[in-house]
Amino acid sequence: MQRILRGRGWLVLLLLFVVGCGETAVSPHPTFSPTPTAGDSRRLPPTEQPEKKWEAAIGDGLSAPAVLAGGWVIVATETAVIAHDPETGVEQWRVSPPEGVWPRSIAANSATVVVGIGGHVLALNAVDGAEMWRQPVQGELLWPPLIADAHVFAGTAFVGPGVEPDANGQAWVYAFDAVSGKEQWSQETAAYTLVTPAVNDDMVIVGGSLLNETDVEEGGHLRIHAFDKINGTVRWMFDSLDGFLKSLATDGERVYFLAYTDMLYGLDGKTGTEVWRYPTENWSPGFAFDAGMIFMGSDNAFVHAIEGVSGTAVWRVP
Repeated sequence: MQRILRGRGWLVLLLLFVVGCGETAVSPHPTFSPTPTAGDSRRLPPTEQPEKKWEAAIGDGLSAPAVLAGGWVIVATETAVIAHDPETGVEQWRVSPPEGVWPRSIAANSATVVVGIGGHVLALNAVDGAEMWRQPVQGELLWPPLIADAHVFAGTAFVGPGVEPDANGQAWVYAFDAVSGKEQWSQETAAYTLVTPAVNDDMVIVGGSLLNETDVEEGGHLRIHAFDKINGTVRWMFDSLDGFLKSLATDGERVYFLAYTDMLYGLDGKTGTEVWRYPTENWSPGFAFDAGMIFMGSDNAFVHAIEGVSGTAVWRVP
């Protein structure tokens, strides 16, 4: 689903390219807990090299990781969604929508595969590939939606990989019933979504960049939205100039995000006000969040573990 990009679209693509390749200036060091010594490290014993069990030719190539669902390994190309047997690699089913597929948008739980196709969200039965439902959307679903709490939470974009940018376009956030596809609510937003939404007990958190005529020396216009999970009402918004969003997570008490400027933020989950910020010290591709802890690496070869509520480093090792 490649389209020719022109006009202002090149500026956006340049931003996307810089995100993947550029570095920001090193920020001042935060206060850290003592760094473990070499004697503290735990090294796993050497193991045998893994052996390839199978390989499968994917004609269009892959631009996103596979997902595991319905007992299969499932991948998306620009023309099809394909399931393979994890033991043999034998193809089990293939779905080729005439609209094409946005391959980076594939997401799944144990029973359902969800993917963006031209102007729609498509849900497939993970076991046999049968279509469960499809729903029209404004914009395009370019990034994986979140399947959680019996819903599919999806954010669309009017600019991104393979899309002809629309400077006047508006993006949308949707909540669909995961089984029937019935739309529960939708909200229009000026921020386009190229990061999977996050949810806590009562809110859906969505973030993205804004197309804004105001010049920014480094970074760009970014907005985080918090929507009521049940009815989609906007609870709060947070704007910053930190540029393209890389990672987003929430645990209810806090909302965490990392963007182009490589500053990690912790926001109050109820109000959206900034509680803390933590410099990554150099370019960071994103973070992982688990059990109240944020884990991330940076281009100076350090790995950080940050306690989510306070934003303080628990450890930092090279």
